[in-house]
Amino acid sequence: MFEIPSFYRLLQTDWLGRRFWYFRKLESTNRYLHDLPDERLTHGLVCLADSQLKGKGQFGRNWYSSPGDNLTLTIALKPRTNTRLQLISLTVMLALRETLLATLECESVIKWPNDLLISEKKVAGLLTECRYNGHNLDRMLLGVGINVNQQSFPEELKQKATSVRHFTGGQNVDRTLLLAVLLNRLEPLIELAENGELELIRSINRSIHGYGKWVSLLVDGKREDTPVKILGVNEYGYLMVLTANDDVKTFTHEQVRIETQPD
Repeated sequence: MFEIPSFYRLLQTDWLGRRFWYFRKLESTNRYLHDLPDERLTHGLVCLADSQLKGKGQFGRNWYSSPGDNLTLTIALKPRTNTRLQLISLTVMLALRETLLATLECESVIKWPNDLLISEKKVAGLLTECRYNGHNLDRMLLGVGINVNQQSFPEELKQKATSVRHFTGGQNVDRTLLLAVLLNRLEPLIELAENGELELIRSINRSIHGYGKWVSLLVDGKREDTPVKILGVNEYGYLMVLTANDDVKTFTHEQVRIETQPD
């Protein structure tokens, strides 16, 4: 059971998570907030469900999560600009990485554009969805799934997924504390992301899996012929790489996958 009174005592934000909705069961937190009328959706609203019946990851994949063990939530934002949405998404992963390091001394890396890895295995993922009214951004929905206390995974995920609890050697992790610390760290970072602050971008780049290395790229499922060097992201959160011909390429969409080379 998620301890809501403890969560509010731990929360130190001005606006992020101050409006907090908790559900034992919901089809999808992203879908719930996507369909919410405009007058009910506020900037910084957080919706958490202990069990999501139709939770989704990237490309329509199902997000497998053991009910009550993990954190599956959506953060609703109304950014001042729609030019840095990718950077805001990456900022969520940075805040989570910093939270795990600060609370559990747990090292992790960001796999561009929307995963967090511990020891090469996925511990968290992000699904960003936006709703527009014409050309105007109505809402940005950041669907976050964090494997916190889950101890077993389906056979097809055992080699790909892990949880924070695996890192702690089986010791139970306080989900309430973890979420509060995450939101406390995330609030000021969102404001930096909206301004495209250079130091934030540097922090994200230092956290990206393969940063500064030569890697293979899969673009729309097809492997590029030659390796590229990861330069990091620009002020919009787009991935920049250096080719063997010293050309810089920028990727703006999420159909790109990075495969690091063995050290």
